[in-house]
Amino acid sequence: MQQNRRRFLHLSGAAALAAIAGCSSTGGNGNGNGNGNSNGDTTTTTDSGNGNGNGNGDGTASFDGWLDGTDNFDGTVVDATGESQVTIDVGASANGGSFGFAPPVVTVDPGTTVVWEWTGDGGVHNVVGENMDFRSGDPTGDAGNTFEQTFEDDATVKYYCNPHRQSGMKGVVVVGEGGEADDTDDGDTSDYGWEDATWDSYWYSLYNMSTNIAMSGNGVPFPLNEQMEQLQSQRMPAMLEAADTDRPPINQPNLTFAAFTEGDPSFTQQPVLEDDTGRPDGTTLAWDKSKSSGVVSPSSLAWTHLKGVTWAKNFETHFETLPAEIAAKFRAQLLTTLAQVGINAAILVGGSRGNGALTHGDSFEFLSQYRPAEGQIEDETRRPHHHAAMVWFLSDITSLAQNGWFGYVNPRPLIPKEAGADGVFDMDIGIQEIADGVAEATMNLFTPEEIVEMESTRSAGLMLAAIGYYGTQAGSEEATESAADYANDLADELATHVEDSGRVADGAANQAATQGIVGQGLLWAGQLDGVDRESLASDVLGYMIDELWDEQAGTFATGTDDDVYTITARDAGDVTGGINAADAVLDMDVRDIYARYFNQTFNRGRLQRAERPQSRDESAEYTLPLPPAAGGEYGQAAVYNAEIEYDTTADEWSVTDDSFDTEGALYLANQDIWIGQWAGDFYQGRGVPGESDTPPN
Repeated sequence: MQQNRRRFLHLSGAAALAAIAGCSSTGGNGNGNGNGNSNGDTTTTTDSGNGNGNGNGDGTASFDGWLDGTDNFDGTVVDATGESQVTIDVGASANGGSFGFAPPVVTVDPGTTVVWEWTGDGGVHNVVGENMDFRSGDPTGDAGNTFEQTFEDDATVKYYCNPHRQSGMKGVVVVGEGGEADDTDDGDTSDYGWEDATWDSYWYSLYNMSTNIAMSGNGVPFPLNEQMEQLQSQRMPAMLEAADTDRPPINQPNLTFAAFTEGDPSFTQQPVLEDDTGRPDGTTLAWDKSKSSGVVSPSSLAWTHLKGVTWAKNFETHFETLPAEIAAKFRAQLLTTLAQVGINAAILVGGSRGNGALTHGDSFEFLSQYRPAEGQIEDETRRPHHHAAMVWFLSDITSLAQNGWFGYVNPRPLIPKEAGADGVFDMDIGIQEIADGVAEATMNLFTPEEIVEMESTRSAGLMLAAIGYYGTQAGSEEATESAADYANDLADELATHVEDSGRVADGAANQAATQGIVGQGLLWAGQLDGVDRESLASDVLGYMIDELWDEQAGTFATGTDDDVYTITARDAGDVTGGINAADAVLDMDVRDIYARYFNQTFNRGRLQRAERPQSRDESAEYTLPLPPAAGGEYGQAAVYNAEIEYDTTADEWSVTDDSFDTEGALYLANQDIWIGQWAGDFYQGRGVPGESDTPPN
């Protein structure tokens, strides 16, 4: 894996905001603009560079752009030849904080041992070789921690800190006469590997969530009425003050608290990505409302806000990593505010039970479709997959609330259980009670057999994963035991549909998707005491990997006899969830498969329709267009297409549905963030129930 083909932008200023918005008008790789006089001699100390490493010599002083954006590299290469051991500080002052290696470049003799020693500043760090041929392990902030590596052969060794790579925390060790380091990534010489795929998973997840909830206008707007306007006017200043920022990072965003089920991601006017305030103008990034479904479902609401809540947890871990312009604390509070407003509208409305837009009467049973503009129920059928989505989302926001909102100020929680200091709250039910109530109603409403009969084994797998998550967040021991009992019943029912080969019958049209979500569901539920289905999950996921992985195509077959593979966003979410569970829980050898699958299906196949300014240079195998060039008169948002196809005979991919399916796209965005954790170090817990629910700081 040649990481020099992956140049991640230093996320700052307008570039950061454009990335969050999921769009940008310009490309490029964030290269410096130096005019220094370096002669490219990396074996001696020189001060002739200008700090950006773009000298007038042969380019070696900037190491082919590796140190572009590393602000503590001024062209100086420290000569440590003759030394048997060299120490490099980790967490040195650089790049807007303690985000540097010092010295950033050092020359040593072959056989020299390089020791990296942590200063204890700048949060958590690690040391990772560019080709992943060495790695210090998970990031740590312990002062005095050390990691050492002995370099025997001439090479130019590039490395970075995984959490702070985008901030410019990178370094170089020139061994002997230099030259290219050997690629020792398990013999994989491709340009796109596990780390690349997890980076792209991370970014695509972000694009889909932020575009949907803050830019597209494809949903019920916030504020909607006078009561919400008062809430916004009271809450916004408090959130900005708590976040230590004076304004939101996006000007006039199109905030939504209940996403519509479908939309057209084409921009309706020329997008303004940096207005006279230096921020993106959200009003120019809206989608055509006439092409929206105008309908809300439990799944469109739940998967959107689950992604927001997951992102809020993610932010809390990395305040020191992320640029101030992103306003991470403010975003976290805003996302949790919208999630609470969404719960109020869908279930409670004004603090009173029985008036929720998506609930039936005073029960916690969810209707399937509701058209807010007309106040009209489109489909009052109770469906298992909608209930599973709500159980999963409510369990996750419960863990956020029960753990002090992960360190954020949540000005006057909108769904409190008890009165505050002023003794005034007009609600007698809290988030925990809502989660418990929805879970209980769900388990009473659908027997495992009925889930399969009404929908499929795929939905049973999804329900199993959701109940596994709920069981770790249940409000009582009795509720936890009920969740475990229901999970075992679901697993028993699924076992009757699993053939000796591991194939799951009676599933979705896409067999790989069925295998993935059933495998993940079995493993997620296995986190509950008394539920152990690891052996069955191994068989199910083994079938997906052994029988459905099409090595030649670089994607998963939808069936063993299919010539054309039809893949929806939800299908890709199920497959991604299965691979994540196989890697995180079973430790199966699936990382190379995921890298190829992602590159072929998401990049070449254009499941993702656009990206930010390319993090991959022009030599990358498959780059996506920037939003303004992604189609339509003014371009399209960087979000998922609803469906793509692969023709095995012609070796051709095509987009067969270019609409935005909110349920599928945001479900996939959640699976993306759990596997796409900045190559294993960014998101706590990998989505495994109970593993991401306690603030790490």
